[in-house]
Amino acid sequence: MGKKRKTRQEKIIFQLKRQLVQQETQESGLGLKPIARQEAVSSAQPKENEKADHNKNKDKSVFFYNPGLVKKDLLKSLFLTIVVISLEVVLYLKLK
Repeated sequence: MGKKRKTRQEKIIFQLKRQLVQQETQESGLGLKPIARQEAVSSAQPKENEKADHNKNKDKSVFFYNPGLVKKDLLKSLFLTIVVISLEVVLYLKLK
């Protein structure tokens, strides 16, 4: 069974609801004035750099793999392959 598709009207309704929620959060945020502390001002610059570094690390982690796990998987596959081939050879010789 396929997913139920949203009609154009439903999409517009959901978009308007999202905009309404966004406006409410902005309005509620305007009433409160945050007090800027020295720590917050001085640490604002490194956070942006950390985010940029974090995004770079994410890109690299996509291709990261643990060589130990790959080796373990290959050894398991080799062992099972040897068992299956030896079983076939034994059956061939027995039934011949």
